[in-house]
Amino acid sequence: MKNFKFSIILLALLFSKSLAQAGSFNTPNTTSIQDSLIAIKNPKLSDFKILGRGAIIIYERQRPGDKLNLFKPIVTHYFSVKGSDQVYLFTLENLKKIYRDGRYFDVLDTRFRIDSDLLVYDAIHQQYRINYYLSKVDPA
Repeated sequence: MKNFKFSIILLALLFSKSLAQAGSFNTPNTTSIQDSLIAIKNPKLSDFKILGRGAIIIYERQRPGDKLNLFKPIVTHYFSVKGSDQVYLFTLENLKKIYRDGRYFDVLDTRFRIDSDLLVYDAIHQQYRINYYLSKVDPA
């Protein structure tokens, strides 16, 4: 009898979850804030440490931690395109939005898979890999 009740409850939960997932397909396709590239408003560059210069300028910002991370400093990385005063969160998605077409996008798409790949330092060329590969792209 217990197995039968458990089976009924399990079937009901499974069915309700599949209905909720099916309903999510019917939502209209709207552009959210996450889809658009948002620059940091009024960045105080004195708060940022410059890690690397090249095709993009890579910044690092440390903030004090809180109870959730045992008071370890929170390190966040940002970037700006050379010649621009806009500062963005340093993610692969944001870079692909800026370089959305052409050879720059191809380099980003083939050489980098996750956000942590962007912070790999190339000791041979003495710069971050992202700056090395972006500098090798022929702008013509």
